Amino acid sequence: MTIVTKDPHAWFVTEGEDGTQTIYNNETLGHDYPFAFQVNFSDTPTPQTNTVTLYNLSKEHKDFYHRKQHCYVAFNWGKEKKILAEGYISKIDMEQHDGVTDTQVISFTEGNDYSNVKARKLKVNKTKKVNKYKTQKVKERRVKYRGTKTVQVNKTFRKGTTYKKLIQGIAAQSGIKISKLDLAKNPTLKKNFTAKGKPLTLINNLLKKTGSKMTYVKGKLEIVNPKGMKRTWFEIDDKDLIQPPSYNEDNSDDDDGKGTWEITVPLVPEITVNVGVLMNSKYLKGRFYVKAGQHSSDGENPHTQCSLVSM
Repeated sequence: MTIVTKDPHAWFVTEGEDGTQTIYNNETLGHDYPFAFQVNFSDTPTPQTNTVTLYNLSKEHKDFYHRKQHCYVAFNWGKEKKILAEGYISKIDMEQHDGVTDTQVISFTEGNDYSNVKARKLKVNKTKKVNKYKTQKVKERRVKYRGTKTVQVNKTFRKGTTYKKLIQGIAAQSGIKISKLDLAKNPTLKKNFTAKGKPLTLINNLLKKTGSKMTYVKGKLEIVNPKGMKRTWFEIDDKDLIQPPSYNEDNSDDDDGKGTWEITVPLVPEITVNVGVLMNSKYLKGRFYVKAGQHSSDGENPHTQCSLVSM
């Protein structure tokens, strides 16, 4: 592929009540403001936490930042913005001073964290016949009669419903936004299914029967087939590798117990979870997909490190 590493551009954009603040660096006069960042990606269903390190901010610029503001980090070898991750500021560290440089670290969590969505979100209203009583004033006596009452019950899905429809129904009922849904297998329910428990945990458990995984991709929740061939592909050769690949053993049940190959290349914004990588190096050849990794920069050396699983 040969990654072209010319004309680097980096952005940290934050939206506040008083407008938008952009930290911008393209290493030219007037825009030479290097800042560091670490943007993580992983095939887990938990949102990643990322950091941006800013230097020598004025009081006005520093005071702009607050928790829960929407923000994103973008990078490209060129002028077009390519977002690495977006989310909401979760922590602003105390400013540090070393006598020369003032350093401000800001953490943000990607996307929306649905792990705390309550189980009650899966309850729906249902009317049922109940005995009711009313008082007649003639002799002040109570008379029983049949009436209706609205109660909350767990949402139930009928036998024969596909797992795709089941997952979509649970997500819609609980307000979870899934930006992509690609199941490796789509079986049907053998019997009626009552949705109980926290919605995100429930969906994650259902995915075990579909051979699919839930993950966050650049702040958006996706369900993907990790072994599918329909994906973006990148070719990596020896000219791209910053150092030779290394191998890590994996004794877990994930990915059939396969180990991962660790590679480091100049920053490629398009590389993220489940992206396909065609390795064409004297050290490593074959088809792989990205399991996890990190885009990072100390302000001068942007690179991408990622863990590859063979296909």
